[in-house]
Amino acid sequence: MQLPKRDPKHVTETKSFKIFSRNIPDNWIIREVSERDYGIDCYIELVDNNDQVTGELISIQLKGIRTIKWTKSDHYTFSGIKISTTNYWMKFPTPVFICLVDVDSEEVFFTPVKSTVRKNFYSYIKQDDFSYKVHKKDSLSQLSLEAFLISYFTEKSWKSLELNINSFLSNCHRYKEFIEENIGRDYFMGVDIGRVMYLKVFFENIRFLCLHFQIEWKLKPINEYFKESQKAFGDHYDIHEHYIELIVKQLEEYLSLLALKIKDHVSIDEEEYWHAKDSQLFNLVINIDNEGNIPEFI
Repeated sequence: MQLPKRDPKHVTETKSFKIFSRNIPDNWIIREVSERDYGIDCYIELVDNNDQVTGELISIQLKGIRTIKWTKSDHYTFSGIKISTTNYWMKFPTPVFICLVDVDSEEVFFTPVKSTVRKNFYSYIKQDDFSYKVHKKDSLSQLSLEAFLISYFTEKSWKSLELNINSFLSNCHRYKEFIEENIGRDYFMGVDIGRVMYLKVFFENIRFLCLHFQIEWKLKPINEYFKESQKAFGDHYDIHEHYIELIVKQLEEYLSLLALKIKDHVSIDEEEYWHAKDSQLFNLVINIDNEGNIPEFI
C-alpha cells in the first residue's frame, strides 16, 4: 500500500526551526506565523534577565542547509531571494534577520537585512538579483548573544541614526559656539529657558551617537544635573551656570571622536547607501580631516 511521502524540503524546514529554537534563550518567546510566503517565518520577542517581556520584536526568515560550505574567507553567499521580498523586508516595521541553519552541525548564523542592503546599495537599487552574505563569525547561540543583540538594536535605530547624523553635522559648529558661550560665566546664576532647551537637544544628540557607536558615555542623565543644580542654588531655574559649564565641557570631548566615527560609517561602512541617498552629506563627510574637524558649509 502506497502512502504519501513527506517532502525532504519540509523535513529540513522542521529541523531548522527546532535547531533555531534551541539556539536562543529558553525565556525568549517565539511567535510563529501561519502565512510564510512573504518571507517571515516567525517573530522573536525578547525577554530580559528578570523574565520581563520587553515588546522588542525581531522578524526571522529561516533557511536550512544540510551542511554549509564556507569560503576561505568564512562567509556563505545566499542567493535566490526575490527582490520583491527584499523590498518588503526593507519596509517592514521590525528588523528582519536571515538565520541560516546548518542542519548537520546544528549551528545557526545570522545576517541583518537592512544593514546588508545599505552596504550593497548599488546592487540593490538595480532591483535585479540581490544576494546575502552570511559570515561564520556571526553565530547565534545561547552562549553568545551579544553580537546578535547589538545588530538588532542597530537595525532598529537606523532611521534615528540618520536623523542624528544629520543633526550633528548641521549643528557641529553651533555646538562649539554654544560651548564657548557657556564657559566662564557667573556660576551661581540661572540659565534661561532657551539655552536649557538647546542644551537638551545637544546632550541627546551626542548621547545617542555615543551609544550607537559604542563609545563610553561618561555623563549622568541630564535630569540629575538639574536636580543637583537646584539643590545647590535653588529651584527657580532648571539649571545654573556652574552645571551647564560642567556638562558642555564633557560634551566637547566627544565632538572630534564622533565626527571621525561618522566619517567611517558614511564613507566606508555604508558608502554606497550614503553616496546614492545624500551626495551633499557624503561630500561633506569625506572632507572631515584626521582631527575630526568638519568643514564649514558653503
